[in-house]
Amino acid sequence: MALELADYVSYAGLPFKHEGRYLRSQEHDSLIIDTRKNYFIWNSQGLAGNLSQFIKAYYGISDREMHFRLKAFTKTNPQQKVAVKADYTTKSAVGPVAPLDAAGMAYLTQYRHLDSRLITFAARQGLLGSDGYHNVIFNWFDAAGILVGQDVQGTVINRQRYPKHGSLKQIKAGSKPHYGFNVRFRGPFRHLYVFESPIDLLSYWQMYARELSGSQLLSLSGASAKMQTINDYLLTQPALPAYLHLAPDNDVAGRALIEKFQHMRLITPHQTCQNLVEWSGAKDWNAQLQPAKAGPYTKLTFDMQTFDQFQLFNKLRECLS
Repeated sequence: MALELADYVSYAGLPFKHEGRYLRSQEHDSLIIDTRKNYFIWNSQGLAGNLSQFIKAYYGISDREMHFRLKAFTKTNPQQKVAVKADYTTKSAVGPVAPLDAAGMAYLTQYRHLDSRLITFAARQGLLGSDGYHNVIFNWFDAAGILVGQDVQGTVINRQRYPKHGSLKQIKAGSKPHYGFNVRFRGPFRHLYVFESPIDLLSYWQMYARELSGSQLLSLSGASAKMQTINDYLLTQPALPAYLHLAPDNDVAGRALIEKFQHMRLITPHQTCQNLVEWSGAKDWNAQLQPAKAGPYTKLTFDMQTFDQFQLFNKLRECLS
């Protein structure tokens, strides 16, 4: 039985509207699907064909990437298709999940450009998994190795439903307040790196792995609204690190996070930590992994005073330009 184009459109959450027996793209007016013939025609591009040809044309991807997406789709059963069509709006509680599946691997490696070796290693360590809807699950473990929370990252791009991020992002119900996804490296705890999201954390790990001996990486799963996470996370550690590295996005929210941190009093005696800023040359750490940004990776490391001077210099330069 041929795989149905209409089912794939529903599964992937693509913006199409019904016109009788046809589906018409709301993004590309000349792209239509004939549901009776199970065939697509894209007049402006001079393209037509079956489901595999549609996936390749719609996303502009290689045959290999197309097969990843097609394989993920064919693994879904009818019940899962209904759930995907609903865009996974039901929040489930923290708990064990399945191993990372093909859809999750394809999202992380093809869409986010993370190295498959890193993702395979993280998955084997139990840091990553998948739920029944092919979302990527980031498992939060405390210092004792107990599962205390989970991030959910959707693998279906649907910018109409998720205009801010383009895909589902949520924290599972029952996750430990003021905590987050974290990774611990061997050696005495000397460095804590703080990121806005698990994806940025993994991206930094991939680029700067050689610098991370004796480090822990922590995701806030947000920006300034999650600042208490830094304090509470430090309180759970047997000892404080010598250095606390803030590594947010290179944008207004990232700068606000750093400014808020400077005015926040941590419960722990954080004056024993040297507070540093890790500043990306791209808009965020994952953006540095995109093909157009292929090496060398760029970042700047500042102490707080130097970072303030750097920001002032940039503001003056913008005013004079």
